[in-house]
Amino acid sequence: MKVADSSYIVEGLLRRKELLEQDTLITVDLALHEAVNAVWKHQFLLKDVADGTPYASILYGLVESGRILVIRPGEELMKRGYSLAAKSRRPIYDAIFIALALELTSELATFDKRQAELLQKEVAK
Repeated sequence: MKVADSSYIVEGLLRRKELLEQDTLITVDLALHEAVNAVWKHQFLLKDVADGTPYASILYGLVESGRILVIRPGEELMKRGYSLAAKSRRPIYDAIFIALALELTSELATFDKRQAELLQKEVAK
């Protein structure tokens, strides 16, 4: 099982569906909002998606089928994410994925190089 951040989920929805088929993914509830917002951006700002609605349906189908497990961060996970955000000067909505990967001792599936680097630094400690 991999922890998937929003960038990974969006890439899987819009370009490389095999990313969402390889492993069971776990993510925080925030990722759903961020992913659907990214689809909206592609439809209305970038104009490279004709209709984003089917992508939201695909995402929720993956959640309902158990391919993507969604958790709501509890207090301890949020505190760990906050600590990481404070140390790295990264937003909490980025750091929470790293905190979850650390908590689960799991790989972080991301296309955000800075997030991947921060996770590596934390693992090396």
